[in-house]
Amino acid sequence: MGPQAVYQDDNARPHRARVVNDFLQQSGVNRMEWPACSPDVNPIENLWDELDIKMRSNHPPPRDVQHLYQMLQAEWQALPQRIFTTLVNSMRTRCVECQNSEGGFTHY
Repeated sequence: MGPQAVYQDDNARPHRARVVNDFLQQSGVNRMEWPACSPDVNPIENLWDELDIKMRSNHPPPRDVQHLYQMLQAEWQALPQRIFTTLVNSMRTRCVECQNSEGGFTHY
């Protein structure tokens, strides 16, 4: 990721736990300020939905955590690049819509 990388999270409690904060600070990771609970501007939510759909349609329930990990890895690798590109390219529109709605609902 390199020294210019910036970490983005949605301010969920697990992401803001003291152990996480300490780790990021000790590791020299820069954290982006981001509105709490803002899936309207956070494209990772769309990506998690896509992964969930693929997992549920292509696999029986996992036998254990290791099996779940293997299934997730396989589906993540199989996600088409166009999904990532589309989500990245949507950021400007997401931010403009969020600003125009004063932080309220957007179509994302």
